[in-house]
Order: sequence, then C-alpha cells, then structure tokens
Amino acid sequence: MKKLVLLLLLTTFSKAFCQNYPIPTGHDTTNTGRYIQRTMHLLASATPEKRNTVKILVYGQSISEQKWWLEVKRDLIERFPNANIIMENRSIGGFASSLLAKTVEMDVSSFYPDLVLFHVYGDNKNYELILRTIRSRTVAEVAIQTDHYNKDDKWSNTMSYELLPAFADKYKCELIKIRDGWKNYLAENKYEPSKLLSDGVHLNAHGVFLMAELIKPYLHYKPQYNPNEFKLVSTYVVGKDVFVKGGKLILPFDGNKVDIIASETAKSTKSSYVLVDKKKPSSYAGTYFMTRPYGKNSYGWPWQLPAMIHIEHEVPWLVEEWTCRFSNLTAPYNDFSFTISGSKTGNDGTGIASQDFISNSKRVIIKKGDANQGGDWHLKRSYEVLKSKVNESDEIKWKTYTISADKILLNPGKEVTLFQGIPNGKHLLQISGVEGKSIQEIKVFKPFIQE
Repeated sequence: MKKLVLLLLLTTFSKAFCQNYPIPTGHDTTNTGRYIQRTMHLLASATPEKRNTVKILVYGQSISEQKWWLEVKRDLIERFPNANIIMENRSIGGFASSLLAKTVEMDVSSFYPDLVLFHVYGDNKNYELILRTIRSRTVAEVAIQTDHYNKDDKWSNTMSYELLPAFADKYKCELIKIRDGWKNYLAENKYEPSKLLSDGVHLNAHGVFLMAELIKPYLHYKPQYNPNEFKLVSTYVVGKDVFVKGGKLILPFDGNKVDIIASETAKSTKSSYVLVDKKKPSSYAGTYFMTRPYGKNSYGWPWQLPAMIHIEHEVPWLVEEWTCRFSNLTAPYNDFSFTISGSKTGNDGTGIASQDFISNSKRVIIKKGDANQGGDWHLKRSYEVLKSKVNESDEIKWKTYTISADKILLNPGKEVTLFQGIPNGKHLLQISGVEGKSIQEIKVFKPFIQE
C-alpha cells in the first residue's frame, strides 16, 4: 500500500513537473561521475532476482528541502526499476553548515547511506567537518552541489570555484557544478536570475525544474570507472572466502559495519551469537545513536517544536527514551530551566540553558546557549523566526538506540546488519551457532577516512 501511494505521489509530481520550460543544454557531464560509481553500479547491476538496496540521502538546508529531489527520485526509479531505492530527505531549512555540523551524526551516520546529495551555505570549516564526519563514519559517496546563481556573490563564487572543488578532491567526492549550469541556462535563454526564484534566493517552480535537470545527468553509471575504487565495501562468500567450522565462522576484517546475507535455503531454528574482538557488538559505544527530538507527535522539530539540536555524552548510551521538561521560561528564551530523565537511567539532573549541562549519568551533555551563539539549544532562534513558543512544563523526548545484534535468527535470503559504528579499523568477527550453509555472504563496510 505504501509503495502504491509513493508511486501515485511521484507520478502526480512528475506530471506537474513537466512544464513547458526550456531544457538546459551545453552543460557537459561526460567526464563526471568517478566518485559515485559504487552507488551507480549498485543501481545498474540490480536484477529482478537480485534487487540491490540503494540508500540515497538528500542533506542540506532549505534549497535541499525543495521538491526538485522528488523528480530526481522519480527519474532514478524509472531508470533502475530493479533496484530497491530508499531515498530520503533529511534537510533542515535555515541550518547553515555550523548547525548541520551538530546534526550530521544523528541524521546521516545513523542512516548510513550509499550516496549523499549535499548542499549547504555557511562557513567552510564546518562544511569540511560535515564532509569529514560522513566520510569517516559511513561508506557514503558524496555528491557536492555548488550554489545556484542568484547574483554575483563573492563568497558563493569562492565556495563554488575554489573551496568546494578542493574539498571534493581531498575527500574524493563528486562535484555537481550547479552554479555553472545555472549561469549557462540564464545566458542561453536570456533570463534574469529572478526568473527562476521566488524570493531572491529560493527556487520557484521553474528553478525547481532546472535544479533537477542539472543534477540528473550526473547520476549515471559509467563503466570506465572502478565502482569500488577505494575498497569501501568487501564481500566474502561463505564456502569460498571464509568457512564455517564446527558451527563457528571467524573472519578478520577492516571496517566499522558488517552485514550478512542468509542463503535462500537458510532454515535456522536457533539463534547464532555474534562477537567482535570477543565482545558483544552492543558493548561498543559507537553503535548507539539518537533520534531527532519529538513531542506528542514526531513533527515540527526544530522550528515548530523547539528543543536541543545536539547532545554529547561521556558514558555510553543505553537503549531508552529520554525526556526534557522545561520550566522558568519566558520568550524570547534567553534562559530557562530544564530537567532530564531517562526511562532506564532515571532522574538525571536539572540545568539552566545559560550554563553547560552535564547530567548525573554523563549520558546527556548540552552546550550552553542558543544555536546562533554556538550552543545546542534552538528555542530562542525558533521564537525569533517563527514565534514558536514553549510553555511551562512542556516536554520533548528523544530515544537512544543501538544498531547492533548480539544474536540473530536467519531468514532465507535476508540481509541483516550485525552492527555499524564500531571504530573503523581491524577487528575479528566471530559468529557461533551457525547451522550448515545458512550464511551466504558477509559484507564489510570500511569508511574512506580512518579516525
């Protein structure tokens, strides 16, 4: 039912998208694509018998939130019908690089995509920090979009023509030259920049059309490039590359995530047990992540549902739900009080927004001040922009969870993540209680940067 609804939405959007706009020409993408070929190969090599799952994330701020990405998604689904494409948009309007640097772990590392379509404004240091986080915590390929053209802006020119190409080269990312394509389109059609904009910055329907049309030509499979140039993913075939002996499978590996694919004939009647370096995967702090904060429903954060945008910790998280209750607060929320509690940790302390907060358990650390001042709170900014209010005794919640499995029960043909987020390096995997030929393949994921 969900797939049918999605198909109808994409079809409706496609019809609305196909306006009588001039198609962009003269933007050569012949020699592009080298650094996204692992993703493109997964898409192109999918068959009805082997429907490769490909995860794509759109990340950035308000320009990335706009609906051009739905046309890119529709196009990919149409061109690669045998792939299981999971494409999401977790962009946050109004969040420049200094703020996205605080949310990237929560949003991107947890999703562990194959490809990130990325664009954000802001300072170059935090921009690079975001890239470094993605390339050290996941095997995601990154396609960096340069700024579209709305005026002759020195900083956008510096980012688009100097800093971003340097980052793309350093972190081996694809560079999608939106700014060049945009300027060419304006020139060849004799348009003013305002022709494609709704307010001087954001895209109108015509601009949304152009953004998608400039991005789609970059997302093509090009067999002249090595699809796994940096050996980000290694596949081990059980019975060929690794063997089960006495019901136990042992594999030395290098990376931070491992998936297994059960054989089509797997008929496990009991659980198999997983160890990494003789420890349970769930014992590794890096396998734990936090959800975005939520209220009575899951919507509105961080603008309609003001809350924190970042939480650190010194003690490993547990699988639990957390609650923050506000008090002593008055708009514009320069300061306020709050109490933190966890469903397992219990009452974890009280703090005020104008001071750094470290909870009793050290599982909740919040930097003082609002986001505009470099802090972790987003109450004052939400009020100043949207007049969003927080009332006495209002609560927001979030969950901490682990992506790890200490024991597994195999289902025929299914791919299961054993863990993700352990330190990126050399380890020893041990799976005990393996029945016969129940495991077909083991996939090891090794991020580009080792930290």
